[in-house]
Amino acid sequence: MAEQRHGAYAGTTDLVHLTGGITIGAGIIAAGRPLRGGRGFAGEVGHLPLDPSGPACACGTRGCLSALVGLPAVVRRLLPDAEVDGQVVDYLPELERIVALARQDDPTVCSGLAETGRHLGRGVAVLVDLLNPEAVVLGDHFAALAPWLLPAARSELAARVHAPGAGGCRLEASTLDPAAALGGATAALAAVEAGRLPAR
Repeated sequence: MAEQRHGAYAGTTDLVHLTGGITIGAGIIAAGRPLRGGRGFAGEVGHLPLDPSGPACACGTRGCLSALVGLPAVVRRLLPDAEVDGQVVDYLPELERIVALARQDDPTVCSGLAETGRHLGRGVAVLVDLLNPEAVVLGDHFAALAPWLLPAARSELAARVHAPGAGGCRLEASTLDPAAALGGATAALAAVEAGRLPAR
């Protein structure tokens, strides 16, 4: 909702916001309204199966979107020394380290980010084929890494979507920070405006 009302694609009636983090979630606006699903579980895209021979996922299967492009997967791929002293709890320092190395054109990091972008593009292509949004907007760690992810992700998206020109879909990084907090506030205000919550 934050992207639809306040972001670069404000007013867009068909939009997907991909939230990157430990797992991957999608906020979906379809025909101008949030798509919640029959019981509120729409957007659980982190476990889209993309590669049956890929890395193990926390859900028990292999090659899920989260296992390929979630922040823990990116850290493991690009910073194999990050978990030497135990399991990572706070990924922000590792994300900042990856960004710093990418800015220095570290070949291993840049190659790993391009690979991550290709996986991301494959996942986005599935969503675009299903939903035909006008835009897919990337948030959280995807936005932070967008300069290095987007070229490969856009190329993969264009190659895999069946509609010509990726169905007109744009793949962009979010300009909102933090989009989730702004979206929560937007949803609460919308509920007050609709009379579902009392104004205080």
